[in-house]
Amino acid sequence: MVETIAHDSEQLIADRKKRLIIIVDSDASRLYYTGMLLQRFGYDIYTTKAAEDALEVMNITAPSLVLTDVILKAMSGLELLQKMKQNPHTQAVPVIFYTQSLDRAVKETCLREEGAAFLNKPADPDALFEAVQKATEIVPRRYIRLSVCLSVFVDTDVAAEGSTIDCLIALSEDGMYISTLYPRMAGIELPFTIFLQKYGIRVTGKVLHSYKSGEGPLRTAGMGIKFIRIKPEDQAVIRAFINRQLMQDLAGGAE
Repeated sequence: MVETIAHDSEQLIADRKKRLIIIVDSDASRLYYTGMLLQRFGYDIYTTKAAEDALEVMNITAPSLVLTDVILKAMSGLELLQKMKQNPHTQAVPVIFYTQSLDRAVKETCLREEGAAFLNKPADPDALFEAVQKATEIVPRRYIRLSVCLSVFVDTDVAAEGSTIDCLIALSEDGMYISTLYPRMAGIELPFTIFLQKYGIRVTGKVLHSYKSGEGPLRTAGMGIKFIRIKPEDQAVIRAFINRQLMQDLAGGAE
C-alpha cells in the first residue's frame, strides 16, 4: 500500500507532528528491522531490548505508541502493558504486540488485555503501517508514503514553466508532493511525467495544495498532488518501487 500525500483532511507531508514510537524487542536484528521500517514510514523511534528501560523513558515522555514483543528476557510485553495501565501518564498509550509465537492463546490474551493490535514477526510493512495508523491517528492514513528524490516534468503548454523539471520529494501510489519554482493554483488538473528509474510514468493529477516560497509546512514553494488518472500497470510500478525502497538493506531482519 502507498498513500496520497494530500488527503481529504488537508494534512500534508509535514503537517502532522512526528509520532514517537517505543519499540521493545530482545532480538537485536528484529529490533533494527522494525525500527528502520518505522523510521521510513516517518516516525521517530526509541528502541530498547528491555521493558524496564521503556518504562523509564515513559517517565520522561509519553510516546504515541509502544510496539513490544510478548516474550522478553525479564518483564514480558503483557507485564509492560499492565504497568503502563497503572500509570495515569501512560494508561492511554496504545500497545501493539508482535511475536513469533503461533499460539492462538497468546493472541487472544494480548487482545483481551486491550492490546491495540497483534502482529506476527517479522512485521509485514503493510500490516505494520496499518496497525500503527489505526492506533495513533484519528483519521488513519490509508497508504504508506515514501520520502524520495525524483524528477517530475509538468507537461504544460506554457514554455517558461513546462521546460522545468521539478523535484518530487514524496511519492505514493495515488499522490505526490512536488518542490517547484512554479506552483500551480489549487484545484486545477495537470498532466505529469514521473521519472522513476528507467520508467517515465504519465499521470494526470489534481493540485490539492499549492504553496509559495515561505508558505506551507516545508516553507518552500511546492504542490500536493492527487492522481486522478493513472494506468493500473503504472500504479504497480510505483508500488513495487516503494516496497523496494522500504525493504532496502533490511532483508536479514525479515528472515
